[in-house]
Amino acid sequence: MTADTPPALRPADTLLRACSVAIVGASPQGAWPTTIFTNLRSAGYPGRVFLVNPRYGELWGQPCYPSLSALPEPAGLLLLLLPTRLTVSALEEGAARGARAAIIYSTGFGEGNDPEGLARGATIRALCERTGVRVCGPNCMGALSVREHLVTYPVALLPFVRPGSVGVVSQSGGSIGAWVRASWERGIGFSYVISSGNELDLDLADYLAFLVQDPETRLIVLFIEGIRRPAQFAAVAETALAQRKPILVVKIGRTERARQQALSHTGALAGSDEVFDAACRRLGLVRCPTLDDLLETTLAFSAGRIPRGSRAAVVVNSGGMKGLLLDHLEDVALELARFSPATEAALRPKLPSDLRVENPLECGVAGFGDERGFLEIVRTIAEDEGVDLLALHGELSRTSDGRRSAEPWAALAEATDKPLLAFSRITHSLTEEARGFQESARLPFLQGMTMTLRALQGLATYGERVQRGIAPLPPPRGQSADVQPEAIGRLLQAHDLPEPRGLLARTPAEAAEAARQIGFPVALKVVSPGVLHKTEVGGVVVGLRSEDEVRREGEALLERVGLRAPGATITGLLVQEMVVGTEMIVGAREDPAWGPILVVGLAGVFVELLRDVSFRLLPVDAEEAHAMLRELRAYRVLEGFRGQPRRDLSALVQAITGMSRLFVDYRLCLADLEVNPLMVLEEGKGVRAVDVRLIPRELASRGAGP
Repeated sequence: MTADTPPALRPADTLLRACSVAIVGASPQGAWPTTIFTNLRSAGYPGRVFLVNPRYGELWGQPCYPSLSALPEPAGLLLLLLPTRLTVSALEEGAARGARAAIIYSTGFGEGNDPEGLARGATIRALCERTGVRVCGPNCMGALSVREHLVTYPVALLPFVRPGSVGVVSQSGGSIGAWVRASWERGIGFSYVISSGNELDLDLADYLAFLVQDPETRLIVLFIEGIRRPAQFAAVAETALAQRKPILVVKIGRTERARQQALSHTGALAGSDEVFDAACRRLGLVRCPTLDDLLETTLAFSAGRIPRGSRAAVVVNSGGMKGLLLDHLEDVALELARFSPATEAALRPKLPSDLRVENPLECGVAGFGDERGFLEIVRTIAEDEGVDLLALHGELSRTSDGRRSAEPWAALAEATDKPLLAFSRITHSLTEEARGFQESARLPFLQGMTMTLRALQGLATYGERVQRGIAPLPPPRGQSADVQPEAIGRLLQAHDLPEPRGLLARTPAEAAEAARQIGFPVALKVVSPGVLHKTEVGGVVVGLRSEDEVRREGEALLERVGLRAPGATITGLLVQEMVVGTEMIVGAREDPAWGPILVVGLAGVFVELLRDVSFRLLPVDAEEAHAMLRELRAYRVLEGFRGQPRRDLSALVQAITGMSRLFVDYRLCLADLEVNPLMVLEEGKGVRAVDVRLIPRELASRGAGP
């Protein structure tokens, strides 16, 4: 889906750029109303602030009105700090009086299964639809519009917020408040900070669209618990990518396994978190595993530099630090650049003779005590056309001696347009002097090796997605007749997924004759539309070497399947040639939230035991297919491990892209299509789709599918 103006989005500007505010439920006994009023006054909010509470005639030196109807003029934004039972009527009153937006801080609007709460939530949704009033929350902590000086956050967060270009949306108000305070210490500035809560009306897609359209917001940070409208969210994320506005994400629920019933391994493997990862890859979202990583990655992106490639260089000044880096690189899929011969020649005289010129580069004594010389080494590497982004060891001062100059660091940043990060070994607190030094140096100073490497990886993957763009999902063109059992073999063959040579037989005796024609050894499989997992009912026998063995095993197979799947209709036996190779799984299915997805991984018993799989949203081209394979721990097996023959990677990539094309074309007919195993033969000999499982959409719609 691509769109300049995504469908069905609701404007958030009346909330975040309100020209007047009413604190409904203002009270000196309430910590939140008091803090919000203090925040608005301290921030210098230029609009009118009305106080509403029938118990008071005056509060904090200004009039307090008994109701919204009594206000001298309509308030644009209502801050509803009321008990749950009073909130709906106050919102109705405010909407009738001309309010255009509201924030509901309280709970009890359908977050659980309480019937009264669900009814209240439905009432508010209907009110928003009828009146056009936009609502933030419920169960939220408001927002900060930094340039507008509009602070509706109910805690003392204002001292920790400085103007900047980072826009934040979080479905957790408390978590993001703590993160903003930590970010302030590191010198990060904000345009908007939004706590969206349970999103009865305005949701993540709406806020994201607002930030994408805001010219002052150049980097977007999201803390996500769930996405209510994936299609709209994806459309806005595509617009952000086109405008080169990076989106950094922390999403909770990595261990969630709340999957629907699955009839295939593809369905069982594709949990919500794995599919969200695939969506992030497609849309160019940079996913961070922790709030600490989110902070460091925000710093890394804050300079606004996007790499043209993924080849990284890292420069340190100690052997111990290099050793730690090499250990951490085992856990981070970061591509290291190879220095050009010219770069190696230029570096050699600048380094001690006992140190190797390689990446990561250790400078030894050349990196201690001579900061300008160390930075000159980094400048030399930055000039290498084979290097796309760099990280160098650099710590901000922790004392106020004032002797260190930011000028050589700023000169280094000026000398290249490539992403350039300084980083320290461990995390530590910063002084005001250190924050000033970072600003003057004009490059971000990160903390922690692993978090720095992951930030580099995030920059690299984002840069690659910017370069590649997002391939549109073609419209489906396939007909249901093509995916019937008698036609599926031809369809697979046409999409580079050839089956082994095989013949259908009605009886064990016919199967024996078919085996003689094919040549031994053969495999024997039950043919039944009601049996999707043949091995689970004993419906597969392999390695049969004679006609007698085929006849005998065929009779036993039919008896076994009849006992284990008593309701299944058996239409015959399939006799196939035996093929030897590396077993892979290639499957596609329709995800109800994100659309068609593809899984590739090691097959056999290991698919569930090791879960060595990779996911993508469709369509998948050859470059993406190669990337999926390289992500697998078993990839070395395909390249030929310990004397084993190299497998036909070219044919495997063709099979993966063929599965992508097939499922995209037939996704209106199929809910799930899986080849498991797909046998990958020796290089030059192709692949064979040994076992094919398909689930028609009508079967899935009856509740039997994923």
